[in-house]
Amino acid sequence: MAVELDNIHYSYREIDGYNKPFNFIMSPREPGKTSMMWLKKIYLKWKVDKHPWIYMTRNVVEISEALINSIADTIINKFTDDGVELQYTKGSFKDGIVDVKINNIIFFRIVSLNIALRRIKLAVLKGVAGVLMDEYIINPKSGEKYLKDEAYKIKEAYTTWRREATGILKMYFLGNPYSLYNPLFMDWGVETNKLKKNSFYVGDTYVIHWAILTPELRKHLLEVNPLYQFDEDYSDYALDGTAVNDKNIKIDTLPDNFFLQFIFRMQEKYIGVFKNRFILDEDNRFFCKELENVGKYRNVYCFDFEDLIDRCALLSREDRDRFSHFKKAMQRNQVAFSSIEIYYLVVEIYNFI
Repeated sequence: MAVELDNIHYSYREIDGYNKPFNFIMSPREPGKTSMMWLKKIYLKWKVDKHPWIYMTRNVVEISEALINSIADTIINKFTDDGVELQYTKGSFKDGIVDVKINNIIFFRIVSLNIALRRIKLAVLKGVAGVLMDEYIINPKSGEKYLKDEAYKIKEAYTTWRREATGILKMYFLGNPYSLYNPLFMDWGVETNKLKKNSFYVGDTYVIHWAILTPELRKHLLEVNPLYQFDEDYSDYALDGTAVNDKNIKIDTLPDNFFLQFIFRMQEKYIGVFKNRFILDEDNRFFCKELENVGKYRNVYCFDFEDLIDRCALLSREDRDRFSHFKKAMQRNQVAFSSIEIYYLVVEIYNFI
């Protein structure tokens, strides 16, 4: 017998009211945003109109029988008595594009973002109803990484796939906020310091919902999972939806007594590293911020061949020696940053120097 639905889990009604092409939902664990997406927005509507969805993964290796079957076993057949059996060809997993069917009618198409861009664009689906990417936000502490040019690939996919959509093609990105740093927020120009829990952040083409648990669901989870009661750090992330990886980042504004010492270029951004003129042991020794304009007589140190432009150079051994004081300051947590995004870019730079 199907499990009866309740009113304490996530509802897409409010975010859909903004009618934006890009919809980003981040929340603690267990509000049911994935289950309600597959059940209410995808499956139940597909039963009526047979319009398929596209399901994006980041890497080909994520495509598996377990991933596909869990959608039927733990969501659709849990909340309905339909007894759905998903049909797919296991041999297509390695290709990064997999069609999943019900009764030989396409239900959704899986597309991996790390295949060639030309193949991503060719994965267009006639009558596509929407696009979903789950678990979008990675946890770098687990060794996960975003793809190179990830936001660009998503934009190119959207531009192609929308041609076969009926009305506005909507993409949905779901995730738990390990961090507020990710390629989409950077590409959209999101001011992460303005993101607030239980609020919507709206741009021209996107809306971000930082959702929280309903009081009833929160009370229930505290009763059934002892980790939420006795592990404060885990509870902050999983129950309260706090961006735990960002908690200890020093975010500040540029103090008066700092001067520009050198400039890095990373992911098409110029990052100025400012040094403290009056150094005390307890003070921040450096401050990093994005620069809008770079003087023509300034040398810029580059960390990607694709970023090489005039007056940019890749690092030499002598350059690495020049940055030794900055690297030591990073190790001792004596560096402040203008934003979370700049912090994570500088961490990538730190790994080069």
